[in-house]
Amino acid sequence: MRNDKVRNISKVAVLCIAVSLLSFFAGTKTHDYNKGYDKDIVAAIIEGQPNLERLKPISDVMKLIENKYVKDVETDKLIEGAIRGMVDSLEDPYSVFMNGEEFYDFITAINGSFGGVGMVLSIDEKTGAIIVVSPIEETPAQQMGILPRDIIVRVDDEDLAGKSLDEAVKLLRGEKGTKVTVYIRRQDNKELLKFELVRDDIRITTVKQEVIDHNIGYIKITSFDSHTYDEFKLAIDSLMERGIKGLVLDLRNNPGGSLYESVKIADEILGEGLIVYTEDRNKNKLEEYYSDDNQISVPLAVLINENSASASEIVAGAIQDHKAGVIVGDKTFGKGSVQEVEPFENGTGMKLTIARYYIPGGRCIDGIGIEPDIKVELGENLSPFEVPRDKDSQLLKALEIVKSSAMAEKRER
Repeated sequence: MRNDKVRNISKVAVLCIAVSLLSFFAGTKTHDYNKGYDKDIVAAIIEGQPNLERLKPISDVMKLIENKYVKDVETDKLIEGAIRGMVDSLEDPYSVFMNGEEFYDFITAINGSFGGVGMVLSIDEKTGAIIVVSPIEETPAQQMGILPRDIIVRVDDEDLAGKSLDEAVKLLRGEKGTKVTVYIRRQDNKELLKFELVRDDIRITTVKQEVIDHNIGYIKITSFDSHTYDEFKLAIDSLMERGIKGLVLDLRNNPGGSLYESVKIADEILGEGLIVYTEDRNKNKLEEYYSDDNQISVPLAVLINENSASASEIVAGAIQDHKAGVIVGDKTFGKGSVQEVEPFENGTGMKLTIARYYIPGGRCIDGIGIEPDIKVELGENLSPFEVPRDKDSQLLKALEIVKSSAMAEKRER
């Protein structure tokens, strides 16, 4: 990737499950929230600064609660609640404040494994329900049959109505070997489905590769974390050494992850040109990523479906706009917002949606998704996570495309 053609903001942007910032945050420790801050000092700072006059109501409410509320309340708890309320008022499921413990857990998760059941979650912006974007392959959630678009109604005895995304995640995570019961509403079923799951370490290899039909390479990327590009590079180099004549890149059921990892992978595939750029609310470009003139030298088909989101949509969209491959399958999820991770000095931190990303043709696919070049649906009653190879109509179509392209190239030579 041509670093002279990349313009970055000073902080790191992440998508959906945010898997960047690893080396910088690997040593983050938990701290007591606002430790060392005296409540009177906080109030004095707010009241003594003319440009902070609008914050005086916060100080007034805090004083009133501390002086008259029927029970004693910790000042730091009030301050944390005020901050959470401010962030929650954005009504953006991807913007989240985290206290010291939560932020440490978040960084630990993106830096390696964590105990959980293996689901990528989102919030239905219309109903506020916690929905499954995608179960992660080969994890307890996927193995027990939880599906995309399932609505999580309850975790153990905790009703999720009114809960935030991070509150739901916290309930689902825990030490490996511990049990958690998840109650699901699926489509129009009246009865809740009950899933008893055993938590496991959620850290999986994100790239798988094999050779199909003697000379067609197949690479599946399940998500984008800090190791994905290195895994992809090893996979593609190995396949090229084996003399493949075509490549199928499978991004189905990929919920996304690191923007930067997806950009590096796109750079391996595309020729010279723009990969993706981001814009803030004022239409100012914050980042632009370009690829160099090196590119994959074999015919390419890319598989997508309704569970392909975020970073996987960047890769698919860039390939589509550059006409570097044929996109096959179903329309993608449509998650095109960018979150920035901001650490604070006291050990807390937050994710904040700061921009939307645009693929090379100028399209923002947030809430829209990417339409495939060739639409192919799976057969009825087939789970997108458990498709027998001989019934995988999307993969079979992709193989047909790369084989015919490879034959055409051979004739031209």
